[in-house]
Amino acid sequence: MPQPAIAGEGSFLAHLRTASPNACFQCNRCTAGCPLAPAMDLTPAQVVHYLLLGDWEPALQSQSIWACVHCETCTARCPQQVDVSKLFHLARAVAWRSGRVAPDQAIATYFASFIENLYIYGRAAELPLTVICKLKSEDYLRDFTLGLRLISRGRLNFLNIPRGAARYRRLYERVRQQEAQTA
Repeated sequence: MPQPAIAGEGSFLAHLRTASPNACFQCNRCTAGCPLAPAMDLTPAQVVHYLLLGDWEPALQSQSIWACVHCETCTARCPQQVDVSKLFHLARAVAWRSGRVAPDQAIATYFASFIENLYIYGRAAELPLTVICKLKSEDYLRDFTLGLRLISRGRLNFLNIPRGAARYRRLYERVRQQEAQTA
């Protein structure tokens, strides 16, 4: 499959498209260091291999890109200095933008909620992020007791709503306009 076209693809994606497939020689150090590799359907090395070869579809359909927590252990261990974590983030963004995400996928729901929260408030805000995520997932009460415990211990502050969000929304709009012009 040809590589997906994305409006406003950044310099990293442009670099990836010109990178040699030999940038990764499949030493599997990224996979050996990944704390979540056992929970992934494709190992980090396999995802990198697919992306560098331009065979995006297996990587975009894998659960691995959503299981990654971006601890960057893989990137730190790579002797070729391939930014594996950034590749995973890129694949996640491409999958999300191109609609290749199952609607019942909890981490994808959180990802969408987080991006929406950033757009609305300019940074992560606990109460709105929680509300948006719960509304999208339609899983209203599962974490209710945990939430109460966190509030009682002062770990969640629902009164701290970020200010100055209009400035961030203007910035996002400028980026979207630039993406539309370069598409």
